[in-house]
Formats: sequence, C-alpha cells, structure tokens
Amino acid sequence: MLDIIKNPNSFVLFFHGLDANNQNDKFTSIKRKQKLCQTVNYRHNFQNIFDVYNDLIQYHLNNYDCLVLAGDGLGAWFANHFAHQYGLPSLLIEPCIYPKESVTNNTFIPNEMRLSFPIINTNTVRVIIVDNNTSSVATAKRTLVNLPDSWEIDYLEDTHSNTNLGIDINYHLNWLCNDEMMIVDLDYVDENVYASFKDKY
Repeated sequence: MLDIIKNPNSFVLFFHGLDANNQNDKFTSIKRKQKLCQTVNYRHNFQNIFDVYNDLIQYHLNNYDCLVLAGDGLGAWFANHFAHQYGLPSLLIEPCIYPKESVTNNTFIPNEMRLSFPIINTNTVRVIIVDNNTSSVATAKRTLVNLPDSWEIDYLEDTHSNTNLGIDINYHLNWLCNDEMMIVDLDYVDENVYASFKDKY
C-alpha cells in the first residue's frame, strides 16, 4: 500500500480568508499536526496584519527546515506576498489577486497601499482555483500566465466538493513539505508500531 510519512522538519503556516478564523474548513482539512492558523481581523488595522504574519514566519523559520505558507482568499494574497519576500514554497487556494478591486467594502485597506500580486517566485508554488465562471476566475486566468516552471495551477470544476478540495489541499502540501511517499507491506511490518510512528506526524 502507498502511504505518506509526514516530514517532521516541516511546518504549514496558514492564513485564513476575509472574515474567517482558524476554524475554517480549508485549514481544518489539513491532515498534519505541525500547522498553525492565527485568527486575525483584516478589517481592523489592516497594516498591522503584515507585522503579525511576519513575526509568525520569523519564529517558525528558526524552528523548521521546511516552512510552507498557505492561504485562502485574502489570506492567499498574504501567503504569496511573504512567500516572495522570503523565498518560500506556498499553496494559494482561490487567491484574492487584486484585493482593492475584488474585496467588497474594501475601505479597511489604506488607499496608499499598493497590493501587487507578484508571480516571479522561483520556489514551488501551487495554486488551487475552483472554476465557477466568476470574474475572480477570469482574473486568475488572465494573470497567472508566463509563470516560472516552479508554479503549478490546478483548476477544479465548480462541482468539486469540500471533501475533495481537502484531498487536493493535502496532496499539494505533501509535495511542498517534502513528505516521503512509501510503499508499505503490512504483512512484513507490525501494524501497531507503524501506526504509532505515523501518528507522531
């Protein structure tokens, strides 16, 4: 049987979307023990969020060999921003590419802030977009072109269920975290020993 052994030196830092929290379904679907999603309020002191996330990244960079940034919606914009800044791998789930144009009631974003969506990160970047024929999908298809070879865009049909989306999220994170894929023959391995080893990670 094919199984995944989680890389113990990896950590997933997840940034949730607008008006969400650390109990959002995309974060809770991640099947890893070494993960964190810090609840923030984007609408309150938006500029301060940069400092909050930067401090989290700095802390975990010092503790793990492999730090992966992931995010959903507006959180994916932040994941991409910091992945470029620090040269980190990232998973962007339905990213908000142009926050000022696509976020409803965006008055919490200071007018002077330029929120670009860079696409030059040469580290591994995986992007998941649910293709539901909205303007945000059209923007993604227009923007996510001429990308470095390290980028992979995964367009999913609108009929994709939350369960299947969770499977896709974990699939991409397995690659980004450098997990080990193993073929395990339980006829030759003690199931209890194997299960306890696997549960550590």
